Amino acid sequence: MTKTNETFDLLVFHRELDASVAHLEAGAAGIIVDLENWGKRQRQAGYDTEINAHGIHDLTALRGKTDAAILCRISQPDPEDRELSTVIGEGANEIIVPMMANVGQAERILRRVDGACKVTLMVETCGAVADIQKIAALPADRIYVGLNDLQIDRGSPTIFEPLADGLLEELRNSCTDIAFGFGGLTLPGYGDPLPGRHLYAEMARLGCSFTFLRRSFYRDAQHLGLAEALGAIQAQICKYRSRSEAECQRDAADTVRAVEALEGYKCAV
Repeated sequence: MTKTNETFDLLVFHRELDASVAHLEAGAAGIIVDLENWGKRQRQAGYDTEINAHGIHDLTALRGKTDAAILCRISQPDPEDRELSTVIGEGANEIIVPMMANVGQAERILRRVDGACKVTLMVETCGAVADIQKIAALPADRIYVGLNDLQIDRGSPTIFEPLADGLLEELRNSCTDIAFGFGGLTLPGYGDPLPGRHLYAEMARLGCSFTFLRRSFYRDAQHLGLAEALGAIQAQICKYRSRSEAECQRDAADTVRAVEALEGYKCAV
């Protein structure tokens, strides 16, 4: 399933205007303005997640600074017409649709967008997992598996369980004709509680073509220039894409063992 020559897009959540532009100039494929707020604070209470506080003004300001790709995660799977039209009108090249409960919501947002911008569909609920074959058949541009909310909805002991129990590979096998991504990456050699090499290995093995930069990237890469740090991530992806089938299977088994060894994993009901 590894795709050795495919472009690998690194997408960055917006933090500050000049920093976002600097990431684009250093090689990031796009900046994400995050409007998702629908029940998120209550849903993720007690979990180690980051809740962004972006607004339309961030999208407007960013578009005024760059012609590069801007993605906007909308507030919910069924946003108000005003939100959707404003996001597109202010220059978003692509919307990211969170927390879909079923294929019907995916179909509805695609009808409403009607080709005005690209669409990434997030699979992060049990309902979306159950409908994955129908979702993958829709004319979206990407599918992204959101490990944080999927952990909450499944009641899993760790966000990394889909890497160990076969779910992630099952989802990928249903999404063979669409760009696929999951999780996030930081600089090679870093990553906690699961060492980042396991994420690199699985993204390469499963033929992923994009991911997000993790929060920890900003800390892990502070001793490097942005271009050098992003280049190091791309080089590591290329390295893992060049493995033999036997090496891929060996590393996949190693990832399963690493996830199963995480504290609390065996406490799952």
